[in-house]
Amino acid sequence: MSNVVLKCSDLGIVFGGLAAVNGFDIEIHEKEIAGLIGPNGAGKTTVFNLLTKVYEPTSGSIELNGQSTAGKTTVQLSKMGIARTFQNIRLFHNLTVAENVMTAMNQSMKYSLLEAILRLPSYRKEEKAVREKALELLSIFNMEGMADVKASSLPYGAQRRLEIIRALATEPSLLLLDEPAAGMNPAETAELMEVIGQIRDTFGIAILLIEHDMSLVMGICDNITVLSFGQVIARGTPAEIQSNPVVIEAYLGKQKEA
Repeated sequence: MSNVVLKCSDLGIVFGGLAAVNGFDIEIHEKEIAGLIGPNGAGKTTVFNLLTKVYEPTSGSIELNGQSTAGKTTVQLSKMGIARTFQNIRLFHNLTVAENVMTAMNQSMKYSLLEAILRLPSYRKEEKAVREKALELLSIFNMEGMADVKASSLPYGAQRRLEIIRALATEPSLLLLDEPAAGMNPAETAELMEVIGQIRDTFGIAILLIEHDMSLVMGICDNITVLSFGQVIARGTPAEIQSNPVVIEAYLGKQKEA
C-alpha cells in the first residue's frame, strides 16, 4: 500500500459553543485523489482551514507524512508539504504569469536581501534558475506561451490553472483544492479534470478537493468523504456514494446543492 500522506483523527473545532467540525477522520495516500463534499455550511472549508492552520483545532490530531502538525504555522506547514488553492482566485493580478509562479518559490531561494537590492551576480543567477523552473512548470500545462502575460489578462479557466501551478511550485506532497471548478463552464470543467489527473500522474502527490460539481467529483475522485453539519456521514468510492441513501437525502438528492 502507498504511503499515508494525510491522517486526521477525531478532528474538531468549536466556535462560540457550537461544533463547526466534530470527530472528523480521514486518511489519504500518495497518488490518491480524494473528494470532500456536503451541503453548504457542512464544514468543508473549515476542515481546509484546520488542515492549513488558519484555525487551530479544538480537538483531535493531524499528521502530514507521519509528522504531527500541532503547533505549526501556515508557513511551516507549507515547508512540510501542504499547498492550497481557494474558492476565490487569489493571484497577483499585476504580476505576469511567470512572476506569479516564481513568488511561490521564494522560500527556496538562498540569496540575501543585500544581494537582491544590488542585483549581484549570485542573485541574477538564482533568479534565472527560478524563472526556468517556473517556465518548466507552465509548459507541463501548456501555459509557457503566456509566461509574460499579466495574470489579470488571462481567461477565467487559465487563472484557475495558474493558481494550481503556483501551488505546485512549492513542491507539496498534498494539494488542497477548494472548489476548483467554481465559475467554470462545462468545457473548462472537463479540461480541469484532465489537469487534476495530470497533476497526480506527473507529480505523484495526493489531492483533496472540495467541489459542488458532482460530475467532476464522481469522474476524478478515488474516494469521497461526505460531511453534514460538521460530521462525516459517509465515505466510499464514487459508486458507493452515489447509491448511499443517507447521502442522497442529505446532499445529492437536493437539486439546489447538486
